Amino acid sequence: MRSKSMPNTRWIARLTALTLLPAAAAGLFLVRPSAVLHAQSSAPAAAPETVSYQSGSSQYLSAPHTLELSQGVQFGQDDAILKTNAAVTLFDKDNNVISAKAQGPVHLYDTQDDLTGQHGSVDFTKHLATLRDSIVLVVKPGKREASAGGSSLRRQFKDPATLTCQMMTYDYRFKIGRIPGPLTVTQVIQTKEDGLQTRTLTADAGLYNGKAETIQLVGDIKITNSDGSKVQGDTRQLGLPVSLYIKEGAELLSVPFKTIGVFPVKPQAKNGKDDTNTDDEPDLTLPVPPPHIPTSADKPTASTQAPIQAPPSQTLPAAPPAVTTPPAPAQTPPAAAAPTTAAPAGKP
Repeated sequence: MRSKSMPNTRWIARLTALTLLPAAAAGLFLVRPSAVLHAQSSAPAAAPETVSYQSGSSQYLSAPHTLELSQGVQFGQDDAILKTNAAVTLFDKDNNVISAKAQGPVHLYDTQDDLTGQHGSVDFTKHLATLRDSIVLVVKPGKREASAGGSSLRRQFKDPATLTCQMMTYDYRFKIGRIPGPLTVTQVIQTKEDGLQTRTLTADAGLYNGKAETIQLVGDIKITNSDGSKVQGDTRQLGLPVSLYIKEGAELLSVPFKTIGVFPVKPQAKNGKDDTNTDDEPDLTLPVPPPHIPTSADKPTASTQAPIQAPPSQTLPAAPPAVTTPPAPAQTPPAAAAPTTAAPAGKP
């Protein structure tokens, strides 16, 4: 019977073989079975899950069940590839791999996304990568992009979405990224009229769903476009997130709460002048009324038809002739009466 203090010869032999390899090492690690599988004893046994790896050098550390890989380390699980300069890999007592912690910048990519960060680790049993510091997530256009119709908005996106943050957990099996802290989402749109246009969204936290091709933002939300338009709101008012849909044929931005913002007015050039400039002269030309279209209501009936009257004359009426008044005859003043002399008293 082997003493508890004796080393696991199977483990050491395996690690020694890895350590003594003169060239790059490559192979498969068995993944420790999930506790859920042990509980479901009635279910048929699944094939052992594995993680592929390769490195330029490897060494067994003094810590139990620990292997250090260096010089171009790469792990592969599902459709995801994780690359880093060096990593410390942890195994269980049965030599099944549990996790790996990167010793430098991390680059994780799959068929849907491209993710980088300054530090990171991966839990192979949960298919979960944790990245920290200067994280950039770029959603790659799907293969359907080449055959998408010209009316699709997604064909106008240079990058459908670029997400930056300082902390993220990424489930590369289900393509779910959880961002528990501040994040920024940037979209670059190419249009014939305006060229490259940029939309920037910031939030307090968010959730990325690669399969559904959505980004949900919560907290204090700010949306800024390169044309100067701005929208701001807070999802805590109603508890509903701002949703950015980047799925082919369903591209939109949903803001389900009250917002405030500014929309710039686009100037329209006319004769070398800006229509939005208040210094331009106003247009005082009278509008032309539309032509009248006769209807049945315009035709009077026989009982109500009024006699047709000639339109009133537009000729100014002639002035009446001037009336000449003859001069009045001269008035001869009446002759003065002869004075009457009264006879002295006593004389006839």
